[in-house]
Amino acid sequence: MGSVITYDVECPKCKQEKGFSDFYYKNHEEYFSCQNKECGFGYKYEWKRDKDHKLVTRDGSNDYKFDNLIIVETVFENGKEIINELIPSLPKQR
Repeated sequence: MGSVITYDVECPKCKQEKGFSDFYYKNHEEYFSCQNKECGFGYKYEWKRDKDHKLVTRDGSNDYKFDNLIIVETVFENGKEIINELIPSLPKQR
């Protein structure tokens, strides 16, 4: 899987350039971690997968189109992990 790794990224929480970002451009999953020990903020965006690592779809079918997938957002802050499921949306067609 191809990825772009970036160091010294500005952290959205502490604003220091101590972030580490890893973006997987083939599947659009993203990981961020602040290396500032006093901050510790981080997040990741991943496609929801089942126990066999297969993509989970909104309607339960094998239709793996973008608007039928579920993104899982995980935020790490103050020693807590907050998980949200996000539904991607495509721009409206004219």
